[in-house]
Amino acid sequence: MIDNLTDLKYFLEVARTGNITRASERLGVTQPSITQALKRLEEKTGIILLERSRKGSSLTRQGEGLFKIGERMLLEWERDTRMIAQGQKEPMGRYSLGVHSSVAQYTLGEFLPPLLDKFPELEFNLIHDLSRKIAERVISRECDLGLVINTIPHPDLVIHKLLSDEVTLFKHPAYKGNVLILDPALKQSQTLLKNIRKVFDYKREIHSSSLEVIRDLCENKAGMAILPSRVAALSEKIKAVPNAPSFKDELSLIYRVERRADLSFKELISAIRNVPRV
Repeated sequence: MIDNLTDLKYFLEVARTGNITRASERLGVTQPSITQALKRLEEKTGIILLERSRKGSSLTRQGEGLFKIGERMLLEWERDTRMIAQGQKEPMGRYSLGVHSSVAQYTLGEFLPPLLDKFPELEFNLIHDLSRKIAERVISRECDLGLVINTIPHPDLVIHKLLSDEVTLFKHPAYKGNVLILDPALKQSQTLLKNIRKVFDYKREIHSSSLEVIRDLCENKAGMAILPSRVAALSEKIKAVPNAPSFKDELSLIYRVERRADLSFKELISAIRNVPRV
């Protein structure tokens, strides 16, 4: 069993040069240091490694076998340590990313493809939920990071603002009815309802928890809809209602504060933040 890589490196260099003096010069260590390393290695393995003569040192038959094994061991060690070092600096493995399905439609396509191209060992597990629940998952360590709307500051979170949005009223230009379509669970909807009647005197409501369904119904003239502008923009058929009340949204990237010390995670965050977005 070889448990000292330095001794092994010294032996390999002596085997390559055929001379302890030349090996000491190449390694930048004293000859006694190499001699002691060879002695320890012989004692550890029970193998006579070298035959010494006035012309130098040559490998015994057993030494030749250990030389082949040692070279392979050293190459594997160097390869594995490079991989570990790379893992510390570059994102590798699977990360969990929480994002509302509607937000995912206008964000993930902007940064995931370049991220996956840049880091070939990177994978993602996408979790779709309301922004406030995504924030809770990040705080409780169920998610590595999240893309959330209007997150509330928390001592355990790092918050990077990415882009702004606006929630307002949308309609198909040909719509003439009196139906309002909305997600009543959203704070934005509840706030806008207080002033919507100033521009739209609706008589009926359709409720849905899916902004995509709301957008689809709106573009098919089922009613006017309360939608984020970036979600509505994915349809060419609907337009914002002039002079309608609006609610400002802020999309942020969040993660736990202790992740700042993780070099690979820092690289991941930097890549997400630096990707241009419309």
